[in-house]
Amino acid sequence: MSQIETLENTLAQIDSDFVKALAEPVRIEILKFLVLAGPSDVNSLAEKMPQDRSVISRHLSIMKSAGLLNMRKEGRHVIYSVDGDSALQKSEKIVETIKQCLKMGCC
Repeated sequence: MSQIETLENTLAQIDSDFVKALAEPVRIEILKFLVLAGPSDVNSLAEKMPQDRSVISRHLSIMKSAGLLNMRKEGRHVIYSVDGDSALQKSEKIVETIKQCLKMGCC
């Protein structure tokens, strides 16, 4: 296997959904809010942010799918919280992938 193929295989390990979820400023603001305020529902988030409830809901869905959030139901409400373990593991995987690439002489 060539060095380029090895690098491509190594880079393929990066979770693009996770990176995409972090690439949107609104999602970062949601993440900050949940870290500071704790678990919240969509309505609580929408009260504190300029975006509509439907937009916040879409962002939460993307973040949940990417492994950034946990979700639980309390009656009619869906409560979101940061999934710290998953976020940390995915972040560490990205760092490890970059380290592997550097060892192979990229950059």
